[in-house]
Amino acid sequence: MHTPVHRRFTALSLLAMLALLLAACGSAPAAQPTRAPAAPTEAPAAAAPTAVPVAPTAVPTPDTPPLKVVATYSILGDLVQNVAGELVTLTTLVGPGGDAHTYEPTPRDSATLAEADILFENGLMFESWIDDLFTASGSKATRIAVSENITPLPAPEGGHSHSDEDPLAHACEHFEDMPEQVAAGGAIPDDHTHYVVTLTGGEGAVTLTRAEDAEVSFFLGADVPFAVSSGGTPLTPEASEAVTEGCDAIAIVYTFDLAPGDYSVSFGPNAGDSVALVWEVAKAHGEEEHSHGEEEHGHSHGEYDPHIWHDPNNAMAMVESIRDALVAADPTNAATYEANATAYLAQLKELDAFVTEQVATLPAERRKLVTTHDTLGYFAARYGFEIVGTALGITTEASDPSAGEIAELVEAIKATGVPAIFAENVSNPALMETIAREAGVQLAPTLFTDALGKPGSEGATYLDMVRYNVTTIVTALAG
Repeated sequence: MHTPVHRRFTALSLLAMLALLLAACGSAPAAQPTRAPAAPTEAPAAAAPTAVPVAPTAVPTPDTPPLKVVATYSILGDLVQNVAGELVTLTTLVGPGGDAHTYEPTPRDSATLAEADILFENGLMFESWIDDLFTASGSKATRIAVSENITPLPAPEGGHSHSDEDPLAHACEHFEDMPEQVAAGGAIPDDHTHYVVTLTGGEGAVTLTRAEDAEVSFFLGADVPFAVSSGGTPLTPEASEAVTEGCDAIAIVYTFDLAPGDYSVSFGPNAGDSVALVWEVAKAHGEEEHSHGEEEHGHSHGEYDPHIWHDPNNAMAMVESIRDALVAADPTNAATYEANATAYLAQLKELDAFVTEQVATLPAERRKLVTTHDTLGYFAARYGFEIVGTALGITTEASDPSAGEIAELVEAIKATGVPAIFAENVSNPALMETIAREAGVQLAPTLFTDALGKPGSEGATYLDMVRYNVTTIVTALAG
């Protein structure tokens, strides 16, 4: 008779245990909310509020895709990013370390512009290639010149061009540059660049894309079988000339009339293991003979100094233009753009105070600058410096100065007692090394001038760049 009771007890026990297990399982999700809120309450304390002062307070939703925004050069791109945050898809055409003066747009740039909603550009003819690129792309983007609300300085007189320079002599200079190795099947996108093309079995080809109609000269280090083809059809050169004097590095020059498009540049058969070459635009159609001074790459420069960003007060005006353009294009996120801009403008105001404080430690008689090109006019005007001279004038497109021009600059350096001169991150320092040596002065650490530095460098952002520059200048000129 006890057996049924035992079985009932066992069954009841099992049911009770099962109920406890089910209750335990059901209680697990309820415990999650009690722990989850603890993480957000600790996160703000761990993060420094000033570390990312312009972090966006909103991100695009699937129903509102981000604006597609293009900035022409790295400094401007950094200003745009600080205002826009994550609300836009930003593309910068001329990246860190790139020189917007000498930039040659690519087909990818045209495609990017074609899809853009807003194009932010410096203006004042800084990006003298942008009009042609914009037209060629068929872009419908709103164009914003961030210099529009800034009173520009007149472009300084001086500088020089090599419009009358022998093209062979100029190409020969590039053959002295460190070569860029390219395997057959690769591309040679940049003019004024020393390429060494590696061949297989004595032959091979590379590609070249042209965005404008022009005569293009190919300077070869060896007289080997050579052809330029379009769509598989070899083109007839406008001219070819063997080089017997004037440059030992160049054996022959071919000139072709190239329309916009893609080309195959081939070598061989029996062309050896590699071929060195430099290609340059000889003449753009509708223009006079090419020069690096005023018309290089179809570029020209206006009557005003375009380097406005070297005065943080101008950077503030640039940020305000960026903010207003983004608000007009994307009013839904206006509050975020305005908040980001306000926070960044405060940092720029602090930056101006920092520069003023640093410069105040340098006696007025020592505030004299010599740089690669005339890029620091706004910095000099704001903080009381004198531009003693520059090697290249207002643009880096100018050729190296003549021996007489170097001698004149050296004498000016000696006469003013400048203890140091400055090279720039967008130019080869070799010229300034020569001038410093001949003048008997120090070549200071390279400044970040027309472009930011690479990520992680001392000039990776606009704020970093300006702080680094003024500290470097003051330290070098203090002697």
